[in-house]
Order: sequence, then structure tokens, then C-alpha cells
Amino acid sequence: MNLPSELSPLLATSHLGAVPLSWIPATEIPQPYQKLLVHDHDMTSELAAFHGDSISLTVLRSQLDGLIYLREVTLHAATSGNTVEYGLIEILLGSFPPELRPRILAGDTPLGAILTSSGLPFRSEPQGFFTVPAQVLDSIFPHSPSGKILFGRYNHLVGDDSNIFARILEILPLTPDS
Repeated sequence: MNLPSELSPLLATSHLGAVPLSWIPATEIPQPYQKLLVHDHDMTSELAAFHGDSISLTVLRSQLDGLIYLREVTLHAATSGNTVEYGLIEILLGSFPPELRPRILAGDTPLGAILTSSGLPFRSEPQGFFTVPAQVLDSIFPHSPSGKILFGRYNHLVGDDSNIFARILEILPLTPDS
């Protein structure tokens, strides 16, 4: 599977760098990652339900080029502060109503939470699933032992009119029993 070229600049300078993604079928993803990654709704609500907590956003880096907003982020369980996702996202601001754009650009709320609270209809369309070595993201997920792998997905958030809102690489940390 090839990622869209639009993600290349962000990917090259991200924590992932030039590490290749190892694509796998959804059926090879073990639980609880299967439940968290293989679905057609936003990751923010899935993570909130799984962790029993609201989810907060930290933008590590961002770049705005016209109506294309790229950002490297981490999501956190609000109460514990634990990092629950690492992501790279291309947000196509032109697909959103103008009144939502300032909220997105503020960088203080996960995109899934903004979409859900706005009432704007959308769905997730996972494009593929992958693994990466845990040590690649040891500065993001410091408790991941060397030799382990992390699971992720490449996802599109899509509106009812089939316009793409965002293209996202989402990677989850190891669970305590991994």
C-alpha cells in the first residue's frame, strides 16, 4: 500500500521518519487493537470509551498551506495524562464549513471530537493497517519495550457527500498486557 504523496513532507520529518510501515490484514491485528482500529467511526470516541476518560490533544508540529493543514499529534487520556495515540494528519479545511475551521486550527481539541460535537455527519474509512517497531516511537510511548511492535491504521474521515475531511495515520501504544 502506498500513502498519498501529500503526507510525504509530514511523514519524512515526523517521529516515524523514513521507517517503513509493515502493512497487515485487519484479521492479523490482535485484541484490544482490533477493537480500537477496525471500525468505521472516529478514533477519539473509541479511545475515550476504552480508557473511560475524555481525550485531549497535543500538537507536536503543524503546517498550514492554504486550506491544507498538516499536523503531528498525540492524544492523551485527560485524567491520567497517558499518551493513547500518536498521529499524523492531513486536514482538508476546504471540506469543512468555515465556522469549524478556527476550532480545528486552534489545535486544542481532537478532530473527531470537533466533528462529533458539530453534528456534521462523517464516517471513518480505514484504508489499511500496519505495524511499526515500538522503539521508533519510544519518545512518544516510553514504556514500550524494545522488540515489540505497535499497531496502527491509515484512515480517511469522510463526509456524507464523500468529500474527504482528513487523511490520518493513527498508532496506538502497547497495552499493559502486550
